[in-house]
Amino acid sequence: MKTYRRLFDSVTAFPNLLLASKLAQRGKRFRYETACFNFGLEKDLVKLQEELISGAWTPGAYHSFTVFEPKERPIVAAPYRDRVVHHALHNIIEPVFDAGFMGDSYACRDGKGTHAALDRAQDFLRLSRFVLQCDVRKFFFSINHETLRSIISRKIGCARTLAVIYKIIASGGSVGLPIGNLTSQLFANAYLNELDRFVKQGLGRRRYLRYMDDFLIFGDCKSELADIKIKIAGFLEDRLQLKLKETKSVIHHAVNGVSFLGFRLFPCHRRLTGANVAKFVKHFKALRAARRGGTVGFQEMNASVRAWVAHAEHGNTWNLRAKILSGVPL
Repeated sequence: MKTYRRLFDSVTAFPNLLLASKLAQRGKRFRYETACFNFGLEKDLVKLQEELISGAWTPGAYHSFTVFEPKERPIVAAPYRDRVVHHALHNIIEPVFDAGFMGDSYACRDGKGTHAALDRAQDFLRLSRFVLQCDVRKFFFSINHETLRSIISRKIGCARTLAVIYKIIASGGSVGLPIGNLTSQLFANAYLNELDRFVKQGLGRRRYLRYMDDFLIFGDCKSELADIKIKIAGFLEDRLQLKLKETKSVIHHAVNGVSFLGFRLFPCHRRLTGANVAKFVKHFKALRAARRGGTVGFQEMNASVRAWVAHAEHGNTWNLRAKILSGVPL
């Protein structure tokens, strides 16, 4: 495995920090803290650069909130200037890690994503009699910092870059990673890349794919997949200090389909899950009420609905879409 050593100058270079500030403000340009930072952009970036180079930079306090879809999930948001650091770091180290990731890891990666994962899963489903579906219990909150630092240091040999990385890892507490950080997504993928290699190389399973902490393994022998589940559970506990969510780690008959990333996949077709449909219908009703009340414009409503339609079109959903959107001008 190649180790990358001289990265810090690239991380702290002014053009990289400037690019990071542009990336960090996407969708947040008019928020107060973003506007304040941009008001003295050059001065603030130089100050941030000096803090990073001197080692004085420390992460600020997170803002916490909770989302409830599809389930209750605590989210944290870092201060804006910290998000600039996250992007500056990500710009440089993401290609380093991504080059070592398995091709069948689909979350938070350029050229991958939800729909590519669905297509690959359905291809595997057509070739298989059974599918083992697994989910890691409380994944982000269970990541062991010592193990994560060990994984990262095998790839990054630049001490000053590692110092920044370790500060970000520690900023969320003594264990786990804060959901909401750009870097958390990358570090989580690096963490479970160990599992990918174990399954693909150690167990020799070619029909395997992962989307963050949800993964599928396909095969023709149910008892063999049951044995693989036991081996994976042991690997996760021994090497990564993680546990499978037993209620969601089960073996399905391929002909009966498997629920994955908001769709129910079958060998020759796919449908949206009931939960996905219910979530959109609730959101759609709220949009229409807000539109009638004048708090949401037509363009905003139109963009939101079209985004869902574009997602739903990846399944056999023509009649469903027609029923939900009947009589609505878009």
